[in-house]
Amino acid sequence: MSDNRKKAKPAAKTWVKVFKAIVRWTWIPIACLAALFIGLLVGYVYVGKQPLEEAWDLATWRHLFDLVFADT
Repeated sequence: MSDNRKKAKPAAKTWVKVFKAIVRWTWIPIACLAALFIGLLVGYVYVGKQPLEEAWDLATWRHLFDLVFADT
């Protein structure tokens, strides 16, 4: 008589389960942040024709905020 039972898969290790759970819950926010930074750099450097160093300067974004909300 032949044994037609399926072999059980070995149980996944705990760290693999934890890693999969972390990736499952964080990939969308990480992808959104990456898209934000890429869009910032493309828009500021290539469209705006400004140097890359100014894109990370806080004074640049304060000035932009003041321009947008000047009349409020």
